[in-house]
Formats: sequence, C-alpha cells, structure tokens
Amino acid sequence: MTTVTSPPETKTHAPRKPTLRYIAGVVTILVGIVFIAATFINNLFAVGPAFEEMIDDFRPVLTDASLATANADIDALAAAGTEFQTTVAPAMAQALGMTTDEFSAMVQANYPAVAQGMAALPEITATFSGLVDTLDSQQELFASADAIPTDDLPATTVPWIITISGILAIAAGALLLMPGRIGSVFAIVLGALLLIVTFALNLPQKASDADQLNENLQPIYTQELIDGATTALNTVAAMGDEMQNAMLPALAQQLGMDQDQLNAFLGENFPATAAAMQNMPASLERFDGFVATFSTNLDNYETIQPVSFSPIIWMMVVGGAIILIAGGVVLAVYR
Repeated sequence: MTTVTSPPETKTHAPRKPTLRYIAGVVTILVGIVFIAATFINNLFAVGPAFEEMIDDFRPVLTDASLATANADIDALAAAGTEFQTTVAPAMAQALGMTTDEFSAMVQANYPAVAQGMAALPEITATFSGLVDTLDSQQELFASADAIPTDDLPATTVPWIITISGILAIAAGALLLMPGRIGSVFAIVLGALLLIVTFALNLPQKASDADQLNENLQPIYTQELIDGATTALNTVAAMGDEMQNAMLPALAQQLGMDQDQLNAFLGENFPATAAAMQNMPASLERFDGFVATFSTNLDNYETIQPVSFSPIIWMMVVGGAIILIAGGVVLAVYR
C-alpha cells in the first residue's frame, strides 16, 4: 500500500508594520531635513547678513535724537520757505522799488535755482516730513527686530542656528532608530531646548515685529523714493548755493549794504530765512546721510523683503515639539 505524503505547508508572513521607534526616528530625521531645506529655500545665508547690515546702518538714523534733529531741519526749511514767500519777497520788492510780481519775475530770470527751490519747497518738506514720521512710528518694531536673535548675537547667526538644529535633529532621528535610550534622551533634550530657547528669547514676537516692519516699509522703500529724495536735496542745495553766493550779494549791493550788514538785516527782520541759510550746509549734510542710508541698503532690503520670519520661527517651534514628543514616546515604550 502506497502512502501519499502531502507537501509541507508554506507559512506566509504578513509584512511587518513599522515600529514606533522606526516612525519616531524617521519623523525626527524629516524634521531635520525640513529645517535645513527651509534655510536654503528662504535664502537665509544671504538674508541674515543683509538684515544685519541694514539694521546696523539704520540704527543711528532711528534714534530719538536723530529723528528730532531731522524734524527740526525740516521745520526750519519750511518756515524759511513760508517767510520768504510771505515776508522777504514783499519787503525786498518794496526796498528795490518793485512790485511783488516784478520781484518774483526778476528772481525767476536771474536766479532760477532760487525760484525753483522756493516753488518746490512745500512739497519737498512735506515729503521728508512724511518719511521721518513713518520712520518714527516704526521705532518700536525696529528695536524688536534689532534684537533677533538676541541683543548680543547678530542676525547672521540665525541661519547657522537653524542649520545646526537640523543636523542635530537628523542625528537624533538616527539614534532613535537604534536600540537603547540615548537616542530618546538626546531627542527630548534637543526638542526641549528648541522650545525653551525660542520662547525665552521671545522669537515669535520679534519675528512678527520684523515682518510688520517689512510690510510697513514696502510702500516707501523704493528706488523711486531714493531718486525723488536725491533730486529734492539737489534742488535745495542749488537754491541755497545760488541764494548765498549770487542773489544775496547782488541784493546787498543794490540796497547799498555790505554782506555783513545784509546778514544782520536778515537776522533782525527775517529770522527764519537767516537761520535756514546759516544751518543749511549742516542740514543738507544730515539729509545726504539720511538718503545715503536708504540708497546703500536698498539691495539689502530687496534681499530681505520676500522673506517672512514668523513661519520660520513657528517651524522651529513645531519641529521642536515633534522631536520632543518622538523622543518621549520612544523612551516610554522601549524602556
């Protein structure tokens, strides 16, 4: 009798599901990759130096003393323009035996820079006054942004901090994949540090303030603004130069005065004009520096302008929380 032997049963094994350790390790590695990728996607190694250079240059401009001086210069120039139109021109016309219209025509014909400057002065002073007021209103936001990441650490450290955090997160993820507790402890410490440091340094608020400052500057910080301000300064400088070196000496001669007598006459009867003429070289130098700060940092601002800092900081917060939770889960499950 022949016995038939059945073939041995073949056992099939269902594919093993990833363990919590595996999931935690992979997720932590992905967080690290996101940190590093965000640094390069946002061009932070260029943004950091641009931000720091711009902040350094604007810091002296945005002091209370500097803004107060700028406002005083603008007020003095505006007062001189008003006084010239309403008081100086009529008085000089009378002294020269002219009507006001005749005096204005003479100035237009012989001293075109003075005529052009006086005509443009109301718009020029209003433009500069608006610019200074805008900067004044941004002082608090600027001070907050200036402290990124701290008062003692420059903004150039931010991309390095994020990149190194990403590398450490990748290392923590790799350690989580290995047996033992070192990976989970390392992940917990790293995640906790990211959260503690971010909030201890108040980085979410600083980033929000930097973004708000960026948004508020967008309407004014343009090449058009810089070109207009440069043209305005050239107009005022030409007016002052022609008035001081051509118009006033000629008027002094026509009135039978020497230069010192005319200066004394102006100071006594037209104090705003006299003060503006005396202070104009220093005022123009200050405004030149003001405009130069905007001009030299336009490239820096254009580098910074597309970047939003708040999402980057909250990425760090969420990433830190994920790393902390991943380490805690692995430590709890695989004791």
